[in-house]
Amino acid sequence: EMKLLAEVDQPGSLIENYVTQLSFVLSRKMAGLVGLQARLARFQHRLKEQEILSRKKVPR
Repeated sequence: EMKLLAEVDQPGSLIENYVTQLSFVLSRKMAGLVGLQARLARFQHRLKEQEILSRKKVPR
């Protein structure tokens, strides 16, 4: 984002290009965060399953 901001600060640059490019960058980052959030949710689910299974084990 800082590179884009530096470019738009130059004389003759178009703010519309900056907005379009920044929107694209932010969309990519958001997609990455959504994917990471989904992986974290799956991991959390597995942890809960493991906890439940460990409680059900019968001591010998």
